[in-house]
Amino acid sequence: MTQLKVVQKDGEEIPTEVLAREIQAISDGIKRLRAGRLNDRALILLIQHAAPSVKYKPVTIAVVRSVLRGIETLAAEYLKREEQKA
Repeated sequence: MTQLKVVQKDGEEIPTEVLAREIQAISDGIKRLRAGRLNDRALILLIQHAAPSVKYKPVTIAVVRSVLRGIETLAAEYLKREEQKA
């Protein structure tokens, strides 16, 4: 498996507000996908079929389910709750 290395150029920092907004968007997107017409089993099977095999072994349903659950909880895990403005 190829190692991926992410390097950010000097002087091109991404504001934390942008990162927070994107994390929230990813989390919300998975929630909308799972709330759609396809049930979880259909989504998982489609993703499993589309995922590349690892050393000739298909990605397991448990792994796909864990990844979906992890993406869905990104916002809760990494973002602070927004304070209610009065």
